[in-house]
Amino acid sequence: MATQLDPLRTYPYRYRAAVLMDEQKETEAVEELTKAIAFKPELQMLHLRAAFYESMSDYDLALRDCEAALCLDPNHKETLELYNRTLKESAEFYT
Repeated sequence: MATQLDPLRTYPYRYRAAVLMDEQKETEAVEELTKAIAFKPELQMLHLRAAFYESMSDYDLALRDCEAALCLDPNHKETLELYNRTLKESAEFYT
């Protein structure tokens, strides 16, 4: 496994998370991303986990990850779009 060779590379975690999401194993996919974020909180990882949370209708955690990603790059277009979409979905869900 690539993470056994270099456990600080995030790509293997992203890849496994994507495969797990394709297999509809959302919780396991989020766990893979969480492992990588714990040692390397990159914008792309936070954005991806936020998108996974959004797809699971876990809007609070999706918004939290969007906010963390936007702290790294406040102008990141895709994260801004995800944040605004999640805010809207959250408002609809809770009303």
